[in-house]
Amino acid sequence: MIKLTNPKSLSSIVEEASVNLSEALSILGGPDQRIPAAIQGDPNVLITSLSSASDAREGSLCFAVKRDFFNEAKNGGAAAIIVSPELFKELAPDENSLKALGPLNLVVFIEPRLLFSVVLGLVGRDFSPEWSTAQPFFKDRQSCEIADGVTFGPNVYVGAGVSIGRASKIGPGVFLDDRVTIGQDCIVHPGAVLRFGVKVGNRCQIHANSVIGEDGFGYNQIPCPEKGRLIHFKNPHLGAVIIEDDVEIGALTAIDRGLVADTIIGQGTKIDNLVQIGHNCHMGRDCVVVSQVGAAGHSQVGDRVFLLGQCGLNHGAKVGADAIISGQSGVLGQVPPGKVVWTGTPVKPQREEYTAQIMVKNDLPKWRKFLKLFLKGQSWEDIRRAMGDEGEKAKN
Repeated sequence: MIKLTNPKSLSSIVEEASVNLSEALSILGGPDQRIPAAIQGDPNVLITSLSSASDAREGSLCFAVKRDFFNEAKNGGAAAIIVSPELFKELAPDENSLKALGPLNLVVFIEPRLLFSVVLGLVGRDFSPEWSTAQPFFKDRQSCEIADGVTFGPNVYVGAGVSIGRASKIGPGVFLDDRVTIGQDCIVHPGAVLRFGVKVGNRCQIHANSVIGEDGFGYNQIPCPEKGRLIHFKNPHLGAVIIEDDVEIGALTAIDRGLVADTIIGQGTKIDNLVQIGHNCHMGRDCVVVSQVGAAGHSQVGDRVFLLGQCGLNHGAKVGADAIISGQSGVLGQVPPGKVVWTGTPVKPQREEYTAQIMVKNDLPKWRKFLKLFLKGQSWEDIRRAMGDEGEKAKN
């Protein structure tokens, strides 16, 4: 439960969230329009906290996507509950049903979780980091361009030729190497490392202890049999990493710089914690990359792709736009564009892979038995009888 520093009426919270959502979507390239939210009940009820449905208390605002969650919130005494039009219609198909719900305040919105997220963002301004307690160490202050409103935490290192845009926040212990560029309204969280030449767009977040632009993992193998050795001769990587606008990168994530070309993360892409993206990778716009994904060097990912937990991309693998790669799957070659779920290693369309797994589990033992009987020279009548008995056992 999050207690509000300044409690507000339900109507003022909903209005502010609606305006903020419209502005945020416009900035992100979405529709420049207001999405209506209707209040059923008392618009002046005071909201003192935000909570989950299970933690609802008097004065709290929460959201419910199912009737079970709604009942939890109602029984907890929530001041107001955000519900979808579909759930509202289920709860109150007519006026009498609405009255039967009792004195309850509802906010009807097309996507309850989205509206609640916007409200959380408004409240989160009170918790946003300032880190303005110290001056950074500048390698060469004269060569740097630091815009108005930039704040630094303690123990920040700023290399030569660094540029930081207006109102960006640089957390404690951040290392900014030479020629790093950071856009406006960015947050670089404590302990992050941005190596030389990294370029970060506007409104990006890089979370704690991530490393952007470290050397790529590439070597030439030189056999040396007379000494029983295989020499790994290093390829120095001198390219950069380009992070486009509105990208978020989770904690402890590593994105390697390119060999001579750049590693690119497209606009609006969201990357979870503990992700590895190799040298010269091109990640498209608006992708989602979940924890423990590994993308080997030179892999290419189209726009709006989802890479789910622990999936892996082979060196040079290509994933087309809108594809969804399920968890623990392996992309060894190419996946065509299209909103299709792919799974397994190597990946196949999910329906095809699951059909194959069912066949292996259910049908392969029967075919194995059939082959054994056939190789033993059993008559067709004996084989049919044996397989029929097996079928009866499976049925029972």
